[in-house]
Amino acid sequence: MATEVEKLIDDLDNLVKINNDRTHGYQLASQDIEDLDLKSLFSTFVKESESFADQLGEIVKHYGQTPSDSGTTAGKLHQTWLDLKAKIVGKDRESILSSCQTGDKTAIEAYETVLDHEKVKALPEVYALLSSHREVIQQDLLLIESLQQMHSNS
Repeated sequence: MATEVEKLIDDLDNLVKINNDRTHGYQLASQDIEDLDLKSLFSTFVKESESFADQLGEIVKHYGQTPSDSGTTAGKLHQTWLDLKAKIVGKDRESILSSCQTGDKTAIEAYETVLDHEKVKALPEVYALLSSHREVIQQDLLLIESLQQMHSNS
């Protein structure tokens, strides 16, 4: 049975993977869209996710482990589905924003799960870092949702 510290390291490494998924997802979305406003926005989200993964990786290293450099299995499955969907229905603004929305919701849920752990609550610096990451992703999600709503209304 894993100790609390081992569970914490696993959870933090999972967040590294989630951010790697997010980085990859926004890189692909940026390639798939022609809209310059979204390309710029997605580039910002890529940089955020890379930074988040690096910050989390430093904590994992602090505990003597090597952070993952890949994404999650669920992220890979989601990406495969998106690739198939894009081939069938195209790479339009609405479907890309919808995919981004799904990915960010998954990231937020992962952060909330880790933030609920007692071990994380007992580490104020880690808790603050994870909370700030979650807040940024929540703001990104709100922006994506507003862009999607504006597109739907036009």
